[in-house]
Amino acid sequence: MNTVRDPAPLTQAIEAIYSYFKGDQEFTEFMKDLEDFLAVGETGQPVFTGEIGRHFHIAAELAQVMSPAPEAKYRALVEGPALKVVIDRAFRIVAQSQEARKIFGYIDGFAVTLDRHNKTVISTGTTTYSPAQIERLQSSLTSAVLANVAALFSQEGQGELINRSFVRTEHENGFVSLLRDDLLDVVVVTFPVASQNRAIPAILSESLGLSPSEVEVLELMAKGRSNVEISRERFRSVDTVKSQTQAIFRKLGVTSRLEAVQVVNDLVSLAALSGGPGELIAANVPEAHGFPFAHDPSVWRRTERGGRRISYVHYPAAASITASRRTVLMFHGLLQSPELTLGLRQDLARSGFELIGASKPGYGGTDKQPPDTSVMQTSIEDARAVCDLSGADRVIVLGHLFGAHAAMEFCLTYPERVSGLVLCSAYFPLQLADHLVPVGVLQKLAMSSGIASAAAHQFIALTAVAYLRYGGSHRYLSALAEHSAADSEAIRDKEIYGILRAGIRHVTGGGASAFLSDTSSSNSDWSGLLSRLDLPVTVLHGESDPAVNPRLARLAATRIANSRHQEVQGIGQHLLHAAPDKIIAALSEMAAATAS
Repeated sequence: MNTVRDPAPLTQAIEAIYSYFKGDQEFTEFMKDLEDFLAVGETGQPVFTGEIGRHFHIAAELAQVMSPAPEAKYRALVEGPALKVVIDRAFRIVAQSQEARKIFGYIDGFAVTLDRHNKTVISTGTTTYSPAQIERLQSSLTSAVLANVAALFSQEGQGELINRSFVRTEHENGFVSLLRDDLLDVVVVTFPVASQNRAIPAILSESLGLSPSEVEVLELMAKGRSNVEISRERFRSVDTVKSQTQAIFRKLGVTSRLEAVQVVNDLVSLAALSGGPGELIAANVPEAHGFPFAHDPSVWRRTERGGRRISYVHYPAAASITASRRTVLMFHGLLQSPELTLGLRQDLARSGFELIGASKPGYGGTDKQPPDTSVMQTSIEDARAVCDLSGADRVIVLGHLFGAHAAMEFCLTYPERVSGLVLCSAYFPLQLADHLVPVGVLQKLAMSSGIASAAAHQFIALTAVAYLRYGGSHRYLSALAEHSAADSEAIRDKEIYGILRAGIRHVTGGGASAFLSDTSSSNSDWSGLLSRLDLPVTVLHGESDPAVNPRLARLAATRIANSRHQEVQGIGQHLLHAAPDKIIAALSEMAAATAS
């Protein structure tokens, strides 16, 4: 192990590690400091000493119990469009949602108490605040709300704990939801917001059986319109409106306009509790509740192998296609799951493809690998078991991002079951091309000998998981896309962004152990696999990929005897989601070639 001649960079790197854990430094700033330290060697390669190794080890332990910044651990509780504030046991506001910030301003750190007249008192410390802002916050955090917050905090030793309560509001005609988070020891307060009512017509139609005309009448009723006014706006007779009103009362189980409007207001509040109205999920979807990490729980399935649970997605081919059906087996990337956009799913089905993709060990709803096997072996055998269950004899393998290594190993382990391989935005070992300058600190760490040291590997894995789980996912996705206009546009798409966020939940939900095992399986030079592949291979890579130098993908393709390389212009790492036509074309070309 080399030593550093000038101790200053080493000192700065160690200071950066602990500054990060004290909350003085953002994760991205910390990584830049670490990158500066790694660049001090004469060759530009990573330089480690025993001292920095010890600090990596200590910091890795700290990462298991600390969040990236004092307030960052609460961010996951306030993400989304709902109006939320988070209150700790000392009755301090420790986090707030963007919607709350728009209404109340920056209130993090404010203390909330009740005076002797049972009136809410807001202490802002040295912060200057307008009377109007204080009044808005006081009118929301009423004495009834604070009393319920206190009740949720004071349940120790009282048997079964109650984690949720509701407080009826006086002005909004809805209710405030209070949810106790035991792990973080805080209460999340969600207020009703008028903007949450855009999904109410769908909810009323689906859950209460109201017709479209009845929904229109109820919405106008909620706006205070009389029967005569409703008849004029809808060009219907008053008698027709009265008849529809009685039908609404019957279906809602109420006897008056006041009660009917209250049902609507309650639904508005309920829609706010989940962070905003989402898509309705069909009631007959099996075990939808069992996949909390998923973007679309309805496509996830479970099976078992040797007593281990395996979770996987299944996108079937079109119902009219049976005999000519072709199966795609997908190995997912490191920070993504096998889920696909609706457009790509539909295109696959229409083109005669079904797709199955198993979670790697420890990810999603899949159990970790047994102690006597490696994560790579377990991944391959899990995928084989899912293929057997689906009746897939010969498959086209799709290796996405970090899933490329497992995809190749599957092809070499079960060549009789594979007809072709498509590598999309694949990660390739950096040792493949020593002359290519690595991009960023993670690649510099990997250039040395896989991950340069076990301590550094553990440190990076633990801090990365902590960062992503406690509110850093948005910043991570934005940074990943900032060098590609197409990627930036892709993450502005609500569905793609949702799938990427779900992918992070899929990877980090089980903690850092799966992440550590997965990255350990690729911390060596496995580029020798490329020349051993004896099947048709297509390599698709974005020309502005921020993680893998496109020239590296080009070089990797030359090492495969029967391969075609396509560099997709104007896109980075989100090729799978943002350019579905390229994926369909590659799979169709592979299917046609292997069929002939």
